[in-house]
Amino acid sequence: MRALLRAANLAGLLLLVGLVSVSAQPEQSSGGGHGSLYYLLQAGISLAVVIGLIYLIYFGLRRLSQAAPTHKGDKLRVVESRHLGGGRWVYILEVADRILIVGGSNEGLRTLAELPADEFDELQLSPDEEEGSGDAGSS
Repeated sequence: MRALLRAANLAGLLLLVGLVSVSAQPEQSSGGGHGSLYYLLQAGISLAVVIGLIYLIYFGLRRLSQAAPTHKGDKLRVVESRHLGGGRWVYILEVADRILIVGGSNEGLRTLAELPADEFDELQLSPDEEEGSGDAGSS
């Protein structure tokens, strides 16, 4: 984002220099000459095109960097991750037929628990079971 702002500032500076140089040129009164308004309009259109290209490149690169490559032979999948604050995270990872619960912080990663995948599936509640469990005592 900072590079984009720098590019926009540079483009604005170039437009300002162009405006100063156009206003310093004497008006040509011959039939073939263009007025300073023409040069101002040309500089503005050029600036808009350059800024538009910068935005397209920026958002295109951003979209490409977010696309995660998929590999057919991957045995690792992030099931869920949760930020705990202060640079600490908890990850639930599926590795082959095992479920790993991993804690991450600035100091590194630590395995908190390990379960077989079928045992983890039994622990997860379906949406119908979650709704029913909280409303049972209030009826």
